[in-house]
Amino acid sequence: MQPEKRPSSKAMTWGLAALFAVCGAQLSGAAGLLGGGVLGALLAQVLFLRERMRSLEDQLRATRHATPPTLSSAITQPPEPVDLPMQAPLPVDAPAAQPEFKQPQPNAIPDVPRYWQDALAKGRDALVSWLKRGNPLARIGIVILFFGAAFLAKYAADNALVPIELRLAGLAAGAFALLGIGWRLRERRAVYAQLLQGGGIAGLYLTVFAATRLYPLLPVGLAFGLLVLIALAAAILAVGQNALALAVIGTAGGFLAPILVSTGSGNHVALFSYYAVLNLGVLAVAWFRSWQVLGVLGLLFTFGITGLWRMGSYEPADTVSADAFLILFFLMYVGVSVLNAWRQPPNLKGYVSGSLVFGLPVVAFALHASLVSHIEYALAISAFVLGAFYLLLAAALFRTGRTSLHLLVEAFAALGVIFASLAIPLAFDGRTTAAMWAVEGAGLLWLGVRQQRKLPRLFGGLLQLAGGIGYLGSAGFGSSTLAVLNSTYLGALMLALSGVFSGYWMFRNEAQRARYERGASLLFTVWGLIWWLAGGIIQIERFMDGAEIGGLLAYVALTITLLSLWGAKREWRLALQLALGLAPVFALLVLLKASGSMHPFEDWGAPGWVVLIAAHLLALHLAQPRSIAGLHWLHASACWMVVWVVAWESSWLVSEQTSGVWSQLPWGVVPALALAWLGRAQLKPHWPLQVHEPAYRLYAAVPLVIACVMWMVRINLSSTGDATWLPYLPLLNPLDVSVVLCLVAMTLWWSSLQNAQRTQVWPFASWMLLAALAALVFLWLNAALIRSLHHNFGAPIGPGLMYSTLVQASLSIFWGLLGFAAMVLAARRRWRYVWLTGAGLMIVVVIKLFLVDLSNVGTIARITSFLTVGGLLLVTGYLAPLPPRGGRQEMEE
Repeated sequence: MQPEKRPSSKAMTWGLAALFAVCGAQLSGAAGLLGGGVLGALLAQVLFLRERMRSLEDQLRATRHATPPTLSSAITQPPEPVDLPMQAPLPVDAPAAQPEFKQPQPNAIPDVPRYWQDALAKGRDALVSWLKRGNPLARIGIVILFFGAAFLAKYAADNALVPIELRLAGLAAGAFALLGIGWRLRERRAVYAQLLQGGGIAGLYLTVFAATRLYPLLPVGLAFGLLVLIALAAAILAVGQNALALAVIGTAGGFLAPILVSTGSGNHVALFSYYAVLNLGVLAVAWFRSWQVLGVLGLLFTFGITGLWRMGSYEPADTVSADAFLILFFLMYVGVSVLNAWRQPPNLKGYVSGSLVFGLPVVAFALHASLVSHIEYALAISAFVLGAFYLLLAAALFRTGRTSLHLLVEAFAALGVIFASLAIPLAFDGRTTAAMWAVEGAGLLWLGVRQQRKLPRLFGGLLQLAGGIGYLGSAGFGSSTLAVLNSTYLGALMLALSGVFSGYWMFRNEAQRARYERGASLLFTVWGLIWWLAGGIIQIERFMDGAEIGGLLAYVALTITLLSLWGAKREWRLALQLALGLAPVFALLVLLKASGSMHPFEDWGAPGWVVLIAAHLLALHLAQPRSIAGLHWLHASACWMVVWVVAWESSWLVSEQTSGVWSQLPWGVVPALALAWLGRAQLKPHWPLQVHEPAYRLYAAVPLVIACVMWMVRINLSSTGDATWLPYLPLLNPLDVSVVLCLVAMTLWWSSLQNAQRTQVWPFASWMLLAALAALVFLWLNAALIRSLHHNFGAPIGPGLMYSTLVQASLSIFWGLLGFAAMVLAARRRWRYVWLTGAGLMIVVVIKLFLVDLSNVGTIARITSFLTVGGLLLVTGYLAPLPPRGGRQEMEE
């Protein structure tokens, strides 16, 4: 028998939240949508907890009544026969069994990803399981009854169908009937009875509020007296029956009543007085029961509806009364938090207890600030008073000596420090505030590390985050004429030092860190490093005009040096890793910045690049004995950095002296020279090249090879090879000589590799590498031929070469000669695949002759091409027959 599947809390929460939200939206628009969704979600949580408790009780009861089998019965009763089906052996010639084809499940949803199919199936199963447990008819019925009554009341009010007195009397009679029936069934059907009583309480709230605000049938004093009685009755019923669901339903119904029957009059005094009475009920329940869900429910409704009123109906004349109610609500829910913790230690990690403790001051102070922000220094005084209140309350609770209050005392003390700190920015400028917050946050975090306390570390980080936000919120970057000694840089410096030192302290506390603090050291360090770099860049841009590139590179070099030395001395690997990554990143950024009209050595860039590369090498040297991850790539990045800067600067210097193809050559020649240096049999200098030979021989060299190949392809497809003051000689001009240099450098480098290294660089078949090299050489030779025809015979370069008789004929003859040479050589060396390649090229030549060259066969050039190719084919057929298959030996050759 399979155990019954538990209902899903998520499915129930979303389902009831959606149902209540839709109904609330139908009644009161956006406010009803919000209130209904919150009520449905909280009600689902309460019901789910109730069902979970009932299930555990059933399991415990079944365990107690289960009787284990006796020893005698186990001996006398024979074991049940085990059916072991015998499988006939398969015949020798029987085919292998094919895997069984599984038909798709009937409930599977076509064209829907597997994840969503599983999610929908789980939701469906959870809904069915929820409907099978408890009393679903009662649940659904009470919900429908409540909203139906609200719909009926609103409709009757809008259409005046019956006298208002009869309407309200009928609504009250129905509420009392639900209360009476629920009370009689409280012992026999506890869950059902609590649902009925909750609906009755909500109905009474609705009746009294409608009789007071919608229609002047009850005096205000009498109405609030009745509301007090209803709130007390709901609290007594919930506490007496230990019914959290009743308390939630009764309280939520009371909060929803003014939303469902709202007329939009905007009388905030009546509304907040009504909510004050409801919150007294919540406070009274908290005196007897530690139901934190009830406190969160009241908190959400009270401050949520207060916020909606502030956005829509607030007038400046309402400031004093509204703020007085806001302070009253705040004090009530602080009392709820204390009463809950008095009976049960708070779990500040959960959303329930955490919302009451930390969410309350944030929401209350935000609303208070929106009311009094126009008064000078009002916010600073308010923040200071609130901080002092929390600190005094923490001290008072600490004096009680109760163990259950220790965590709450720490939370209140932290809130007191935070709000006292918040008074600083409300009285000073943004940058001063940022610096003070950052230092205070770093000190609080250090204290938390020393005392192994999590909350101080958390609040220290939050204070630093607030300092950064406050810094960014300050207007502009100041107008000081002093470099470094100005509020802009000093504020960023304090944020930076606080962040980096916090990261170091979290690294030292790695063994005792909490689970949520994983990665905190990296986060704080990067946060501080960003402020350090940003503050320095701003100062360089403002005060180093004409030396911007050099100043930026020197500042980054200083950062790398400090981080690497600190990391090496304290064995802080993170600092070393960040120092090693700064040089490549900022080199790339500076080169991209200079890619417009600048060059790398402009604005004192030359000494800047020297100190940056020196700092990077220092960091590499310090990281060598510490096995930093990715060290090979970091060594390679130093090589790429040097090659890129030298190539760029050389190209710029050449372009300043001459024109033509000369300025393009350094982009290929410099990587080729570096590649040739890395292709030496013994690398020099000893450090870093020889010590880290794989890093330079492989990691640094392979991208240089790719750069050379890309340069050769690009320059052969786009350049005419104009050497300006030199005559153009085929294959002896600067462009072709540079291409040959690249090919020679690649060959030297490849010959210096060991077989294992070659396999690592090129894991594919060797003939593929030869084919790629042959294609590259073929492209170069064709481009060289076209450039020679252009410079010596005036042939076009570009789109016009397709229509040039001279170019097309020359290409046909050249391709034929290449094919002929390949086939003759292959026939002598018995290279079958090379012979087939040459034959393929000859076929291409023949096709080209008939498709391109034949279009104007009367010209001498194309006649020559036909004759030449034909002759080559004849000679090839005689001198270079197809070699036989050479098997493994041929493949190895």
